[in-house]
Amino acid sequence: MAKDQKQPLWKKILKGTAYVALCAFAIGAGTILGYVGKSPLIQQIAMQRIQNTPPEEIFREDTVNVLLLGCDEDRAHGGKKILRQYARSDMMLVARLDFKTKQITGVSIPRDTLADLPGYREQKINAYHSIGGKDLAKRAVEKLLGLSIDKVIVLDYQIFQDVVDMVGGVDVFIDKKLKYTDRRGGLFIDLKPGLQHLDGYNAMCFVRYRHGDSDFARQARQKDFLLAMRDAVRKNPVVIGDVANKAAQMLEDDFTIDQIAAIVNFAQKIGSDNIRMGQIPVFDAPNYNLRVDRRNLRKTLEEFDMLDGEPTTVSYN
Repeated sequence: MAKDQKQPLWKKILKGTAYVALCAFAIGAGTILGYVGKSPLIQQIAMQRIQNTPPEEIFREDTVNVLLLGCDEDRAHGGKKILRQYARSDMMLVARLDFKTKQITGVSIPRDTLADLPGYREQKINAYHSIGGKDLAKRAVEKLLGLSIDKVIVLDYQIFQDVVDMVGGVDVFIDKKLKYTDRRGGLFIDLKPGLQHLDGYNAMCFVRYRHGDSDFARQARQKDFLLAMRDAVRKNPVVIGDVANKAAQMLEDDFTIDQIAAIVNFAQKIGSDNIRMGQIPVFDAPNYNLRVDRRNLRKTLEEFDMLDGEPTTVSYN
């Protein structure tokens, strides 16, 4: 799918699904402001644009670090009964919004990466959310990377599906057959290669598929989805207000309306070359786990401008 240099996209604050719904409404809400009456959020977006309010004035910071979590439901064997609505995190991304340099960068954390916190046994990083929710997941990521996290977004996959369905689905090109069944996770992926029109559920399957695939391939699919979502929103502009309100539901616990609006306007001004995403360095560990490559971690964080001078030391004693 061709890269559109004229319409910058907040692509990959999400390396994964998590931030996908936010990007989707950001594209639409920032593009069409004729429907301000439908949404307090869009009213705020319009007001900040008219007043040319810089995002650092809203956040009172030059940078904001955001942890994005996409979480599976925890289901009983067979997949029918939901045991817990949010269990282990399916994806983890730390994104940095730099308002001064006008760039968005981020690094993903493979879910099988081992991490420890005082008072807990060493375990996969994605397990901490199921133990203590997003606050414990935040603490685990801060200790693992040595970075401070300002905000946490937990992706609601149902909202993701609803947003896609609101715009009438998306058209994406699938380069190979994607088939995988995870009954306990309630995920039944069966997508054929070629140009396909996907509804909300199948769009979720498209961006979450990872069976036998690399994180880079998954990343490429998520980028394709974002571009397809942008096109779908443009074809159906009357839903902009509803899409914005729906997507904002998963952000309201950690962001105020004016902060969400500031992010939307900031993202609209970012050139595609100023959006860079990568992955923390890891190596294989026993029992199909991964460990952080400490020798190269700082280099990676510097490469993606995640550090302010010396890395932050986050201690949990």
